[in-house]
Amino acid sequence: MPPGTRFAAIELAINWGCKPMPVSNSQIAELLRRYASLLAVQGADRFKVKAYRRAAGTVEQLSTELAGMVLRGEDLKQLPGIGNALSHTIVQIVETGGFARLVESSSKLPPQLAELAARPRLDPRLALRAYKKLGIDNLKDLQKALDRGDVREQLGNRLEYHLRQGMGEQPQMLLWEADKLAPLVENILRSVPCVEQFSRAGDLRRRVETVSELAFLVAGATADSIFNELKKNSAVRSFDRRNQSEAAFRISSDRVVSITWCRAKDWGKMLVLKTGSQSHLADVRLHATKTWHRAPRTAIPTAITESGVYEKLGLRFIEPELREGRGEVAVAAKNRLPHLVALRDIRGDLHMHTTASDGANTLHEMADAATAKGYQYIAIADHSQSLKITNGLTEKRLFQQIKAIDRFNAGSKNIHVLKSAEVDILEDGRLDYSNSALKELDLTVCSIHSRFSLDRRKQTERIMRAMDNRYFTILGHATGRLLLKREGYELAIERLIQHAVDCGCYFEINANPDRLDLSDENAKLAKAAGVKIAINTDAHSTRELNFMSAGLNQARRGWLEAADVLNTLPLAKLLKLLKS
Repeated sequence: MPPGTRFAAIELAINWGCKPMPVSNSQIAELLRRYASLLAVQGADRFKVKAYRRAAGTVEQLSTELAGMVLRGEDLKQLPGIGNALSHTIVQIVETGGFARLVESSSKLPPQLAELAARPRLDPRLALRAYKKLGIDNLKDLQKALDRGDVREQLGNRLEYHLRQGMGEQPQMLLWEADKLAPLVENILRSVPCVEQFSRAGDLRRRVETVSELAFLVAGATADSIFNELKKNSAVRSFDRRNQSEAAFRISSDRVVSITWCRAKDWGKMLVLKTGSQSHLADVRLHATKTWHRAPRTAIPTAITESGVYEKLGLRFIEPELREGRGEVAVAAKNRLPHLVALRDIRGDLHMHTTASDGANTLHEMADAATAKGYQYIAIADHSQSLKITNGLTEKRLFQQIKAIDRFNAGSKNIHVLKSAEVDILEDGRLDYSNSALKELDLTVCSIHSRFSLDRRKQTERIMRAMDNRYFTILGHATGRLLLKREGYELAIERLIQHAVDCGCYFEINANPDRLDLSDENAKLAKAAGVKIAINTDAHSTRELNFMSAGLNQARRGWLEAADVLNTLPLAKLLKLLKS
């Protein structure tokens, strides 16, 4: 069956009311995602829109076919994020091959909104805002306005960034999102009999914070046999043969998967070539030509394993996260590469929120979830009083929480809760609590949540004045960035790092996948200056404690070892350090 034929059949079935062949998970996910986009265009409740998008993601990642579950009468509500309404919708799609509400609602949309609904990644509210401001009414004119710079000039960098992401054919996605889609691709590859081995590659394997496509390397049989099998897979929406050994296909989320085929005997060499950045590969070739007098064309030797390639070059194995061309080849040649921090090194989490401010779980629930992860300690860091939108704690409520933590610790045998707060750094550099309140805490996470527009000098000096307070412990999400949403404020990061050294302060890698702040480059600078970094989840629920893995990715890309990370310390040593 030619690529796209089955999806086209579903489209015809929707329009003509026919009952097609059993629908695949990817086709169900696509219909749910389209309906979410339509709801967004209609201005529906954002939680409802989010529910359909979340359900699409759940369906897409299932290892079993929903159609089979429906035919067997299984309860779909056992699946994450699938309630009564979504369960009925999925059953309807499976039984009829169509989605009546989607067809009916789509037919009633005016052309302007129908065009927006066809772009699931584009926020219709932002597009309509741009339409109104610029006096346009279609995506073609919006693209022209973006190209001319009109959107940036009249609506600002942030909105321009959002629109470019939504309009792009191959926009960036968070690594966290890519990691949710990668298992789906791996299941597809696993189902192809002639695939002998496969691996993630490119930005995905180097753990870059945002990626544009899901890159994979495959080996086995021939490129033709593997690519022909992939074309037939029901989860593959479209297929594009790029050359003899490379191809790309789209999955139902409209994300692009790039596939490179190689011979098994070339596996190690090709994995090096398809993982490292261009700068890393240039450094490897330069090392080979200078040290081993290899010609540039044959600089990277053939080997079955990656470690074999680096060994032939006289280099210690370089972890994928380090392959960015930042001096790692020269350091590897001297056998001085860092032993990167790992999840097993983490003893606790020093930044999380509870229902006392804007968290979803209680102190006890957060502590229980952390205990299940094997942590020795956590720090509860609810928001401070100035951040009213998050129900920030007044000093009176802070003292009440301190007493509650003391009571918890008195009865706890498994985990110790540190008394903390996420303290706002005010515009003039003062902290948002009095010193008499701050001194009762074990540590503070001090962050900026307002006045992002201050210039580089003023913003830097604002933080430096805050660091001068003896009760300042950790600088939280230093630049305030939100990946793919908001650029961080400008800072003289080198000045801040030196001031942290002078004041005995620490930095945070905020592990929330939307933040990952510090950046990997800034984390490397802090390490070089001897400033310890806490890898914190900033969790607002027990589920978000899982963000620790995202923070570790960032820390490893920043060359951090366990000794560089504050929360790898055992509790006794951490408390001693905090009191010094």
